[in-house]
Amino acid sequence: MDVHALARRCADASDDDADDACAATVASACARDRETMVRAVMGMESILCGTDARARRRATSILAAATARCVDDLDARGVDALCGFFGGRLGDHASCGAAARGAAASARRASERAVEEVSRALFTDARPQSLRQSDRESCLGLANALMRDERTARACARGAGEGDFGEAVARMVSAFDGEKDPRCVLALGEFWELMPRAFELCGEAAMKAYEENAEELYDVAASYFPVSFKPPRGDSVKISRRQLAEAVERAMTASPSFAPWAISHALESLNPSLGPGKMADAARAVRAMGEKWGRRVMEEYLDLIWRSMRAALSHPNATKMEEDDDPRATTPMAVMTTMFASDFGGGALSRAALTDQSVRDAEAALRRLASETASKGTCSMEVDGSDGCCGGGCGSGGDDDATTGRVVAASASRVLGAVAAATPALACEVIQVTLKRILDAAQISSDSTASKAAYASLILATPAIGGALDCCERNAEIGVRVSVMGDESDRLVRLFSSAALGEINAQNVSEVIILGLAGLHMMCKFPSGFGLASETARVAVTSNLLDAIVCDHADESEDDVDIRIERAVDALVAAVSHGDEKLTAAVSTGTVLRLADKISVDNVRSVSGERAIRTLVAIAHANEAIRSDVARLFCDVTREALSANNFEAASDLINAMCRDDDGVLTRFMSGANAQTACETLVDFCLDECDTSGSFAANGVRVVASAMANCNAEAQARLAARAFDIENDKPEMSCAVICGLRPDVVFDVSRLQDVLKSLVDRATTSTDHGMRAQLVAAACGSVVRKFPNIEFAMPSQDLSNQGVVLIHGACMRARVMRRDVSPEFEAVVSRLITALDVTLTNDTHAAKGAARALGMAVGFDAEQRMLALGLRPCTHANEMFLANQRFFTKIAPVLIASARGSVGEARLFCSYAATKLAGGVPASVALNEQFDLFPFLSDVLIALTTGSLGHDVSSTRTALDLVSARLSNPALGGGADVVELHAVSLIQALCDIAVERDGTMTMDIRERALDALFASSTLKFSVTFPVCDRALQAAEFACDDPKRRVRRSAARARQAWIALSSK
Repeated sequence: MDVHALARRCADASDDDADDACAATVASACARDRETMVRAVMGMESILCGTDARARRRATSILAAATARCVDDLDARGVDALCGFFGGRLGDHASCGAAARGAAASARRASERAVEEVSRALFTDARPQSLRQSDRESCLGLANALMRDERTARACARGAGEGDFGEAVARMVSAFDGEKDPRCVLALGEFWELMPRAFELCGEAAMKAYEENAEELYDVAASYFPVSFKPPRGDSVKISRRQLAEAVERAMTASPSFAPWAISHALESLNPSLGPGKMADAARAVRAMGEKWGRRVMEEYLDLIWRSMRAALSHPNATKMEEDDDPRATTPMAVMTTMFASDFGGGALSRAALTDQSVRDAEAALRRLASETASKGTCSMEVDGSDGCCGGGCGSGGDDDATTGRVVAASASRVLGAVAAATPALACEVIQVTLKRILDAAQISSDSTASKAAYASLILATPAIGGALDCCERNAEIGVRVSVMGDESDRLVRLFSSAALGEINAQNVSEVIILGLAGLHMMCKFPSGFGLASETARVAVTSNLLDAIVCDHADESEDDVDIRIERAVDALVAAVSHGDEKLTAAVSTGTVLRLADKISVDNVRSVSGERAIRTLVAIAHANEAIRSDVARLFCDVTREALSANNFEAASDLINAMCRDDDGVLTRFMSGANAQTACETLVDFCLDECDTSGSFAANGVRVVASAMANCNAEAQARLAARAFDIENDKPEMSCAVICGLRPDVVFDVSRLQDVLKSLVDRATTSTDHGMRAQLVAAACGSVVRKFPNIEFAMPSQDLSNQGVVLIHGACMRARVMRRDVSPEFEAVVSRLITALDVTLTNDTHAAKGAARALGMAVGFDAEQRMLALGLRPCTHANEMFLANQRFFTKIAPVLIASARGSVGEARLFCSYAATKLAGGVPASVALNEQFDLFPFLSDVLIALTTGSLGHDVSSTRTALDLVSARLSNPALGGGADVVELHAVSLIQALCDIAVERDGTMTMDIRERALDALFASSTLKFSVTFPVCDRALQAAEFACDDPKRRVRRSAARARQAWIALSSK
């Protein structure tokens, strides 16, 4: 290797890539000749010892990188020589960081003597705190590299003080004390954690010196606690507050000799005034101290720890989440809860909590309240006062006692909840021992909750049940499961049920009801084996939840009623969805049957009937077995309602079965009884339903959904029936076709004939309402589910709305299955060609083509029937990212056509692209490769003036895209693109905001005003020409009849007033 050439390259200005090349040259040469590295150092002596600091730093950096690559190929003498060389360079301010990296690479193979010299140089000559951040980090990296291995750690401790271990500690502290950079603090935490072992390896004298300086050592770590670091926005380092807190925690718990200062210091931060984040950090630190130092060290501090925990638990901040974005963020109480289960306490913390004065005060207060209740019934004196007093004032303190009871119960409840959340065993002890004793004192039994202490008992028991639930959910996978409520199950169910039914006296009955329902909900959520222990308790909880749904209370507002029913329904849903088979059976055999009794043809629209339907739909959505029973019930009652011509009741049941989010028939059922009920309902509708009246839409919905839930044999028979009645009841035929399974066997030629007849009728009729949509839905369903069946698209002009609907449905079907066939390409090409009115001279056809292209990614709200056969509940699934794939393929073609066109041809291409954008996220639609934003102003103006018709969905899409672009400048190109079209956009937004003729919905007006507000952030030179117009529009919209619109208008007005005053 030419050392002189390498030296010249080091001396010249260079970049990192050139340095890497130099390092690679040295490393490859060393692999061939072990003496090369030493010769390279000697050959570069003039540079390494020269006055050019930059050249020295680069040369040292190159040698350090080469050493890291080839250190395993060098002999022991060469490694020691290099280690000594790098140690000698640590005193050079310019090359210290590179020398530290080289020393770290060579130290793992160097002799202990060489390591001692490096350690001495690091802690004596380097002076890390005078270096820049990257060099300080390298020095800490060297220190940690020396400390990680036992051999080098021992040498490091000896070398740092040159045999004097007290001096070694002092030098280590002075080297790194005062560090502020978060990256270096992370490394410092590791060094402080590793330091005790290094001194322990050197013998008793070294360890004694370490312990004598423990306070000073701890002060270094303590200076960073509690951690207040908040990562700056956009920070490239990516260090979180949690990472720093964990590093500092490791430093604080490095040695048990820190205990006299560390525990009290950490507990000082367990202060609610510091906020939940620092409280959680403090609790974690104390927990880590106990886990590392053990019971022997922590024993004398347990009383102090419990007193601090008790004060923290009683504060609301204990139950608030940390402010971190970390997914592991939790509450201080959750961290303190784990301390009750820690081994270092030996059960002392939990015993201290369960025998705490707050718990004893609660027991005494509830006993006093209960005794007042009992004494009222035994007083034989004449009563004069309204509070049950004889007139001498002896009962005037009753309200004060009740208030005191609630306060002490609330304080004790947090303690019980925290302990119960620790382990299942502690949860059992809390509920079956401590809570049992308190409820006995309060005279709460499984038969009666007439005690005056019932409300306070409710406050006390709720957190205990909640804590036990959290604990059992965390331990749901353990093998042995024991009910944490045990013999207290019946009493607790009775207590919370009384509250849920409004039987417990309190100033705010609604609050008591909600508290009772919350308790019952928690009991229903316990994993199987951990929850209610007795059959009577399980039956009681489900029965009482149903009673809470159907009962009514005096002076209860509609909002309170709705909240009560919602909470009770949620509790029943929890009972059937958390794996407790016995609780599910109690709901299935008890609650469902009672609810079924409330649903009849005459009772469907009553209050009890509506609540029963609401409850059954929610339960059925959570449990398949119950869903089959509910589906059978609804199908049977719907058929009875239709037989009695009670179409209103039938419509309510059909909505419960077919609505998109949680309809009973929107999930497939395997139960034979339910499938038979669906088959019977379809047969009945095909025979009896009139498809010409107002009930027709509901009729076809339920037929399609029920048909989808029939088995294959029934579907084949029903399909043949539907083909036969195509002339008389085309709507029902379409509904049956929409519900077909992809694997059903039927006469294909009959289906093709039926579709041809339906298409002819839909494209030649002047009625393009529901029937045309149903025909299109049937065509789309066949194209999606049966790709091998040939279907010829209608060839009529696209000004025919029936043709547009069929094209749109079939386009949607092909997009859902990501079709790439030539037939599909031909259809798309035909539609794009039709947009060019300069060729076709037919604006109606162009508008129809744009609508059909838009349907390829989704349907408008008024086109809901088009999706009847293209939903998962009718066996039509959409492939992953189907819409995005189609958009990214077609949108560039449309945008290119719009850019190369003028007039109406440009407008219709832009319109079609906007409609396609409605089916994909705004971040996709506004991507720079599509360049859609410049065309949105033309589309909005045309939609506002009506030249494109009043298309609500397209207007909504355009407004959403405008708002997204204005709110996020990173979308849709540079600022100049927005500024170029800003004036026309703002004018269009103003026209929409002030519209009052009913063509623009409340939703559209609100979005327009939100976009108008976002546009106020543009450059003043852009907004100035339209400032007055925007302000007038916002002020006019402040009188809008809709509150949501007025709110958006007020926000926009404030923004534009600020601009107009400039």
